[in-house]
Amino acid sequence: MEKLKTQMPNIVVALLFTIVLSVACNMVGYDYGLVESLPGMIILALICLVGYLLSFVVPVKKISAVLWISVVAILVASPISPVSEQIIFHVNNISLNAVVTPILAYAGVIIGKDWGAFKQVGVRGIIVSIFVIVGTFLISGLMGDFFMNIFS
Repeated sequence: MEKLKTQMPNIVVALLFTIVLSVACNMVGYDYGLVESLPGMIILALICLVGYLLSFVVPVKKISAVLWISVVAILVASPISPVSEQIIFHVNNISLNAVVTPILAYAGVIIGKDWGAFKQVGVRGIIVSIFVIVGTFLISGLMGDFFMNIFS
């Protein structure tokens, strides 16, 4: 429980910062207004908070916060949930790219912060990393195209 008390304020601050950046990206890049964007982002942030809370409270150590967040999101958006229609309506006003933009910015800051460690990897590591990223992107795109052709 002590870990919850020490980490939860940082999680809340990070989520608030992400809400502000994501809403700004959604407004500027995808022409949604503040009134349209904010409810969906608050819903996503609340789902994240509940998932994080479950990861601290439930005594199963091998289940990560990401899995708990996914379970909460599935439950509140599934047809069995009485609030699923409202949640889906509001979250549909949020572009995925608007949410991903701050996350990628965080990743860039983390890489920039550990630039010394990144340089120690060397040229071979950088080349392998580039191939892994490009390969993952291409395979994901091919799989998405394949499944879209099957199901549409």
